[in-house]
Amino acid sequence: MGSRKLRIMTYLAPGLPLDFFDLFRDYLEKETGINSYIIYESRWSGPPLDRKDPFTADEADIVFMCSTAFLRLLHQKNEYMELCLAAPLYIHPSAQNRPVYFSDIIIHKENQIKFKDFLALKGCRWAYNDDISLSGNLMVLAELKKQGYNANFFGHVVKSGSHHKSLRMILDHTVDAAAIDSNTWAVYQRQFPERASNLVKLTSFGPMPVYPMVFNSRLQAKLKEKITHLLLSVDKSPDWGPQLQSFGISGYTRIDSSLYDLETLIQDLVKGLTINPAYY
Repeated sequence: MGSRKLRIMTYLAPGLPLDFFDLFRDYLEKETGINSYIIYESRWSGPPLDRKDPFTADEADIVFMCSTAFLRLLHQKNEYMELCLAAPLYIHPSAQNRPVYFSDIIIHKENQIKFKDFLALKGCRWAYNDDISLSGNLMVLAELKKQGYNANFFGHVVKSGSHHKSLRMILDHTVDAAAIDSNTWAVYQRQFPERASNLVKLTSFGPMPVYPMVFNSRLQAKLKEKITHLLLSVDKSPDWGPQLQSFGISGYTRIDSSLYDLETLIQDLVKGLTINPAYY
């Protein structure tokens, strides 16, 4: 391998498993011949407002982040950011082979009689992972507004810091419910079947555009094109395709930035709405 390095950064772990990003790194390293390594940032879903983003700072070549952070940087006309035109197809009964995911409302199985539907959660103890999380917060605010409510719908709100922590708080009865990324929930059920057996999905909201993978625009155009092609064809690889499926991804499809117009509509709907959490 040459002296170049491919710097991959993710804001999506541990909600999405670290092993997935390891697989992504190994695949690109093998197919491009470029030494690659991963930077994990678990404190935020995307570049925080009070820090220089990794594109402007030139700290990463490929970044996985939530779509809310991507749209913020897009609207700021960040000159060093470029959307990868390939997105994963997550396996979900409602996805219909689209690059989307959902917000799953999870409760403890002991509360199935008490909470028959989402509206029964009025006054409950609620957890969410992050203010800018589409699945954990914004989609819920949008649903509340559609049904004539605001964030005061919940009796007590806790900012957990991650989807996994929200699930833990439901399990130990610190809170009653939370909105969990459907892909995080699917992986959690496979990784922790005993814990997941004590949890129940009440309903789902969505669809939402899948998390973007974003290039540093300083990367060579040919390399960006090669990586995009490698993703679009990975499902045809007898070596890498089955490994990808083990993470609930059937393959990749070509996209453009219009995929995220759906989130712009959601953001417009919830403008001015906020959740006021209690911190633990």
